[in-house]
Amino acid sequence: MVVMFCRCNAILSLALNEAGEGCRYVAKSDTEEGAVADMKNHLYTIHEVDAKELEWNIKGAMKATRR
Repeated sequence: MVVMFCRCNAILSLALNEAGEGCRYVAKSDTEEGAVADMKNHLYTIHEVDAKELEWNIKGAMKATRR
């Protein structure tokens, strides 16, 4: 089975987590749409970034791996 994933720091290179360190969040899903939705939610809730216009950036940074 393939898992789609995207790292937060691939979208927002200078984003910080709650501890003030570089954000290392990874959105994962069995589908590209699920991983995009997960990353959009993370960007909005943690970084207060409206990711509607970043969908193609997220898809461009998306990778796949085997489970």
